[in-house]
Amino acid sequence: MRNFLVSVLLALFACGCAGGPPKIAVGTPCTHCGMAVAERRFACARQEGRAVRAYDSIECLLTEDGEADGDWLSDYDTRTLHPADSMWVVRGSFPSPMGGGYAAFADRRAADEVAARTNGSVARLAEWQAERGRP
Repeated sequence: MRNFLVSVLLALFACGCAGGPPKIAVGTPCTHCGMAVAERRFACARQEGRAVRAYDSIECLLTEDGEADGDWLSDYDTRTLHPADSMWVVRGSFPSPMGGGYAAFADRRAADEVAARTNGSVARLAEWQAERGRP
């Protein structure tokens, strides 16, 4: 039953993402851990063909292998999804849904400020993926 519900939600996401970022509703289960997306500022998604996989955190996205047509990260400040390669990702000492301290920012200055306050560092998602041994 759970797999059926996830499939239905993914199909609904796929219908809404043509021509723009996918829609991730609060309460959507994370593809990786099953925890509900509770805060849009940490939500992210992976486009795989017509399907969209929703995640409650960057940490969960980073654990997934697979061929992605595009990853989407939520800007921490505006809570809107943007293509991952346009975002700056901070890993610092602050609470995030899975405890890894990752958050994404469209503005590099905002990312640098948060990194400085949280003893963190700033990189693109691809660099964090490489560090974890993911393609």
